[in-house]
Amino acid sequence: MPKRWRRSASSLPASRTRLRTRSTGERPALDETLSTLAGNLAKIAEHGRRADGIVKSMLLHSRGGSGDHQLTDLNALLEETLNLAYHGARAQDKSFNISLERRLDPAVGQLDIVPQDITRVFLNLFSNGFYAVRQRGHVADGAAKPLLVLTTRVIGSEVEIRVRDNGVGMTKDVLDKLFTPFFTTKPTGEGTGLGLSLSYDTVVHQHGGQLLVESEPNDHTEFIVRLPRKIPVRTPLKAAGPSL
Repeated sequence: MPKRWRRSASSLPASRTRLRTRSTGERPALDETLSTLAGNLAKIAEHGRRADGIVKSMLLHSRGGSGDHQLTDLNALLEETLNLAYHGARAQDKSFNISLERRLDPAVGQLDIVPQDITRVFLNLFSNGFYAVRQRGHVADGAAKPLLVLTTRVIGSEVEIRVRDNGVGMTKDVLDKLFTPFFTTKPTGEGTGLGLSLSYDTVVHQHGGQLLVESEPNDHTEFIVRLPRKIPVRTPLKAAGPSL
């Protein structure tokens, strides 16, 4: 073999080594870039889901109600909603556990309500209770085990529903703003700030009831819902101007 070809052949392994070295050196930078892109895409998707939730909640606000009212077994609806909220929380966090105590008065019977809207209200209240007990971290600090108590009772012509948790509780400053649209104590991406505002509108404006809250920091929070047995009939406003 001519010397010229021998030199070219002998230089090939060295060239390949240099290519491999260069490729190996660029790999960490490529991995970092791909990781950054993946993180950015995840953030975009997260913010998109949050925006979608806000828009849906605002649409519900503007509708003022999403269905027809009908006589409904309230205790049965609450039992079903509590089970749904609990299994939803367990699906998100397999380690989550909480004791559920039910004190349901059989005398409550049926109420004239919009079932899907009242279900949405209590899904919100139950979910907030579950979030509060997780935030307190009962197992870690040795405090009482997580507990949520659901109580119903008849008070005159109304029915009262109480949802009490032994979670992190709230300060007076938070309580004063709790039903304000877009107010939330949750980190960005975990809440829209419209759930309790929408619940307030559903209970007070749509059903003619009351939605109250009592709380002590690091002790408990209790939401109190009072509903009339029948949705009040609102008299339409008359147009201004002289009558004929």
